[in-house]
Amino acid sequence: MKKILSTALFLLLCTSQLFFPQNKVRIMTYNILNYTNSENDSRNIYYKKIVTAVKPDILVLQEVKTASSVSQFLSRALNSKYNAGTFIPNQATNETNNALFYKDSLFTFIANYPVVITPNPGQTERDISEFKLVHNFSKDTIIIYSAHLKSSPGADNEQRRLKEVTTLLGRTSKLSSKSYYMIVGDFNLYSSLEPAYIKLTDAESPGYFVDPTPITGVFNNRDYSAHHTQSTRWPNLPDGGANGGLDDRFDFLLISPSLMGNSKVKIVNGSYTAFGNDGQHYDRSINDAGNSAVGQEIADALYYGSDHLPVYADFHFGISSSVSGDPCIANEFVLFQNYPNPFNPSTTISYQLPSSNWVTLKVFDLLGREVTTLVNEYKLAGKYNCELRIDNGELSSGIYFYKITASNFSKSAKMLLLK
Repeated sequence: MKKILSTALFLLLCTSQLFFPQNKVRIMTYNILNYTNSENDSRNIYYKKIVTAVKPDILVLQEVKTASSVSQFLSRALNSKYNAGTFIPNQATNETNNALFYKDSLFTFIANYPVVITPNPGQTERDISEFKLVHNFSKDTIIIYSAHLKSSPGADNEQRRLKEVTTLLGRTSKLSSKSYYMIVGDFNLYSSLEPAYIKLTDAESPGYFVDPTPITGVFNNRDYSAHHTQSTRWPNLPDGGANGGLDDRFDFLLISPSLMGNSKVKIVNGSYTAFGNDGQHYDRSINDAGNSAVGQEIADALYYGSDHLPVYADFHFGISSSVSGDPCIANEFVLFQNYPNPFNPSTTISYQLPSSNWVTLKVFDLLGREVTTLVNEYKLAGKYNCELRIDNGELSSGIYFYKITASNFSKSAKMLLLK
């Protein structure tokens, strides 16, 4: 039957965080261009749009100035779902720092350990931050290193980048081969032939990393347009960011070998994304003549927010569906009565699954016409809830039915909308 979505618009929020854990996690890294605590009110609105669009569960930032900057970003660019990890400024330099934000419904923050790079005489180097978190439901530990490697081309700068990553691998080489770790950030690399990139990805080096989207040779190449992350703008802007258009792959998310293949925690194939890069803006501003990846509003936010694009990837945290005695695991199919009932403008529908199944949950009007689909996906065993919220006043008062189908189980219940 024809859906009546044209006459009613719904906000559908299906969650399991109160009952059963999310098993897919999105991790994003973003260089936000010299973010202070006094000059960025005009940019916070752009960051908020970007974060809302990407919906990261963990967000790692580079070029954050102070602890006050962290507090400002948390309060003005994020929402109440996020918390901030411990902030530790660089020990050897007053240059910009790393920061991490996370959804505390999914993760518990454990520690921030600075990997200090010993500088050459007369030089200073940025620390690499080691952030450690535990997934609340699978109990797996994830270690995220955030780095802002030495900038600019030239042999001397290449050697300084190599020194930075060599120091890092001195730490990751001591981790168990089963550890889940990654390095994210602004690496300022110009080629896969750079010593730092070779060192990071050398499978013969203990503690090495894997590039989920490897490209070879010089990165400033039109053939690699879809991989570029800097610069988002062609002209100079007053914020002091780099210009010249998209033509460099500076921002990376590299992962441990343990996050590949069939491990309990693993990267979702094909999820690695340079957000906003549609492959059509080589040497152009990200918002020039439209953007097929994100649309004009988000392209503008990326343009004004920073000279770098965010990079993200999704990870699957494996959660057993047959854990004995876990109160989150259901022992039978159940469709609960919605609450509140009657309702206006929102109500919550809950259900439980004793085993993993493909689940559909739909809403129908009194004549049997489908109004909308709340759930149509594979779900792990557990208890779930969905919030149905009417977004405008076009749907009339009356009786509606909601129906769940999973495996051989099917059940309907009615609810009453009163306006």
